Amino acid sequence: MPLISDVTAAIADAMRQHDQARLGALRMLKAALMNKEVEKGRALDDAEGLQVVAALVKQRKDSIDQFGKAGRQDLVAKETAELSLLEAYLPTAVDAATIEKAVDDTIAETGASS
Repeated sequence: MPLISDVTAAIADAMRQHDQARLGALRMLKAALMNKEVEKGRALDDAEGLQVVAALVKQRKDSIDQFGKAGRQDLVAKETAELSLLEAYLPTAVDAATIEKAVDDTIAETGASS
């Protein structure tokens, strides 16, 4: 199921639950996805959709940093809530130990010495 369909379903769910904070963040995400589709002139594939989400996550992290420096904890809380919602649409990151193990296994498998 395309990302925009997932977001649309989540919007409907947030409307049923009367969750205004979640609804606003989801609408913002859907608008960003639709804007990118208009820009490209076609439907987005999964990778392009994830790029849009990643860009929004980066924006939220930057905003949290700036609002924190300005002492605006109300806005920090809002951006943090949006960040956690957006991160749910990104694939989980692989931890360093898993990557290191995969590299070690590959080195052992290929017999590389340097």
